[in-house]
Formats: sequence, structure tokens, C-alpha cells
Amino acid sequence: MKVCVLVGSSRKNGLSSHICSILQDKFSNKGLIGKFIHLADMHIEFCDADNACQFSPCRVSDDMPRILTELQSADGIIYMPVMHAFGTNSKFQAFLERVGYGYLRPLERPLEDKIAAIVVVGRRYGHTAVYSQIMLNIMLNKMIMAGSGFPALFLGMLGGVLDDAEALESLDQTVNRMDDLYQRLRTANFPTANH
Repeated sequence: MKVCVLVGSSRKNGLSSHICSILQDKFSNKGLIGKFIHLADMHIEFCDADNACQFSPCRVSDDMPRILTELQSADGIIYMPVMHAFGTNSKFQAFLERVGYGYLRPLERPLEDKIAAIVVVGRRYGHTAVYSQIMLNIMLNKMIMAGSGFPALFLGMLGGVLDDAEALESLDQTVNRMDDLYQRLRTANFPTANH
């Protein structure tokens, strides 16, 4: 199983990078392939809201085609936004607007039936609002949400990510659930699990 992780943080050595390391270890231990897409390194324009994408592919020129190619080649996608001003940061917001509002519409929602999960990173407050926004984006794109019992919400703490036992447990369950869903879909000969 190949999993793409959409990393929203612009900090190279922040909390998200520690979570990426933990995820990479989990992927390796389970025999999964992890691809980390750092949105801070991508050129993502804001949606121009011209509504032309209702009828033809988006004309905004940026890295979205490159990102979409990576997402389409994956079996699962983990959205990992960071909290900023009680919502997600502007780069991740721009990405969500592009893949949610119009960019994927004329392409007939090419992420349909991909397995999805959410990990929210931040300091305090607003985690569930960001989680809900990402969840709506996942639903809009007709993806399959891998629930883990509780959302993986990492609060910025002085002790670091390794002290957040509840979030680490949820992260572990999220990866296990994604892999379990993938294996079940493959066994059932579900088309998107056999590409």
C-alpha cells in the first residue's frame, strides 16, 4: 500500500516533522510505502473562483497537476494540516480550495474511493473545526474515510509529540485502519485497491 501524506507545516523541524518520522517508522514496520508531500515546497495558487472549472479543466498554473499525479498513484492519503489563527494555514487552505471546490470537478473527482485519514497538528483550540473542514473535503471528493475511534489531534506541547500518548495511539490506529481497509478492498477486488 502506498500512502501519500500531505504535510501542511512550513516549519522544517517542527511538530509535524516529528510526526512524519513516526509515520515513516510505522509505514516501514507494516511494509507500506510512504510519500510525504510538503505543501510549503509547492507552488499552489489560490482559487480564482471564475467558475470556468465547471466546464473545463482549471486554467490556474501551479503545482496542482504534479500533486494530483502523486495522489492518484497512492492507495491512501493522510491530510496533515497545521493550526493557524483557529483554522488551517493559508497554503493548506489554498490546496483545499483547489481540490475541493473546482479543480477536480471537471476531472470527475479522480480521488474517488481513495482511503483517507486526517491528522491535525497545532497548539490549542480549533482542532475539531479543521478536522471537520478536511472531512468535508474528503466527502466532496468521494473518498473512503478510515476512522480510528478518535481523531489524531496533536497539541503542541513542551514535552513534545512523544508525550502525547492519546494522539500517538490514535495515529497508530489510523495507520492500522488504513491498511486494514486496503487489504479488505483488495480481497473484495475493489477496483481502486488493485491498480
